[in-house]
Formats: sequence, C-alpha cells, structure tokens
Amino acid sequence: MKGVNITETLINWLNDFSLIILGIGAILLAIIKVYKNTKKEVESIPKKLKKQVSVDAEITDAMESLKERLNADRVQIYDFHNGGHYSNGRSALKVSCSYEVCRSGIAPKQSMLQSIPISCISKFVNKILNDEKFEVKKLEDIKEEMPATYQLKKDMQLNSFYDIAIKNKQGEVIGFLAVQFVKNSYNVKTQDDVMAILKLKFLIEEKFEFLIDKK
Repeated sequence: MKGVNITETLINWLNDFSLIILGIGAILLAIIKVYKNTKKEVESIPKKLKKQVSVDAEITDAMESLKERLNADRVQIYDFHNGGHYSNGRSALKVSCSYEVCRSGIAPKQSMLQSIPISCISKFVNKILNDEKFEVKKLEDIKEEMPATYQLKKDMQLNSFYDIAIKNKQGEVIGFLAVQFVKNSYNVKTQDDVMAILKLKFLIEEKFEFLIDKK
C-alpha cells in the first residue's frame, strides 16, 4: 500500500509539474509574441512617418490650390472619431479639425476645433450625414434653426461656408471638408467651382484609404 501511495504521489507531482511547465511555456510564448509585435511596430515607425508626411503635404497643397481657386479664406478637414465613453457606456463620439490652410491675415482655428462632442452640433452633423453637403451663403440664415452650429461658425468669424462629406471606401461618412469665407465674399457659384471641391474631396478620400492600407 505504501508503494502504491508513493507512486500515486509521484504521478500527481509529475502531472502538476507538467501543468506548471505548460503554463510557463504559454506565458513565454505570449511574451515573445508581444515583443515581436512591438519590435515590428517600432521598426515600422520611420516608414509610417514618411508615408504620413508625404500624404499630408499632398493634401495641404491641394487645399491651398482650392483656397486660391475659390478665393476662400480658410479650408479645413474634419474627422469624426471616438472620444471615449460616458459613465453609462455610451460612446462619446467627437469631431476634430485635422487639416487647415488659411489665407494671409486670417486667424487659424484648428487648435480650438479639437474633440468637439457631436451632441453639441447634432443638427449640423445630421445634415452632413443625410445630405452629404451643407451650403450656407449667409451665416445668419442658420441662427434660429441651428443655434449651436451658428455660434461655433460665428466664433470662427465665418460669413459663409460650403461643407461636404468625406467617405471611406464602404461609403460611410467619416468626416467633412469645409470651405470657408471670412472676409472674402462667398464664391462657390458655378458647376466648375463645385467640381473643384469634389476633386479635392475625392483626393482626400483616396489618400485616407492609402494611409490605412497595411501593405
């Protein structure tokens, strides 16, 4: 009986030891995987940086060209994004200005246009989502209907604007392009003007897809 007990004890000990070894092995494999992924991510930073800077330059150059063509005072690009979660678990969706070019003498506003809660300008966002554009030739025209949007645009010293949706390749609205007139008169008057805006919109959509392409 004593020999049987010793054998059982030894078998149990070996089983426990095997489980410990397997556990250690699994942990080591996980650590190695994390290390390799982190190393790969770090090594890819220069490549990603070069790609990002090149795209940014191309987009801002195109924004400058549109600004001059339309005699606009400011051209901006906005991105919708997740800003975290509220205490009840609801997603705190926000919008931020990610690109901006301004005419000389016009104050830049990009820094004040970060992480704006979508709930603050829900009517405006709904207009962009449903109509895919929002043309306002006189800012005062939206004062009663969209007071929050009116105030935001007024704080940017706008007199008029033309905003158009930016989409991903699935056709989902992910942001918008904003053409703004502060001191200069509204100048989106012809079909050629609209086509110029669309040309920039399509370029932005193409370049944004290029940036998220992992190849």
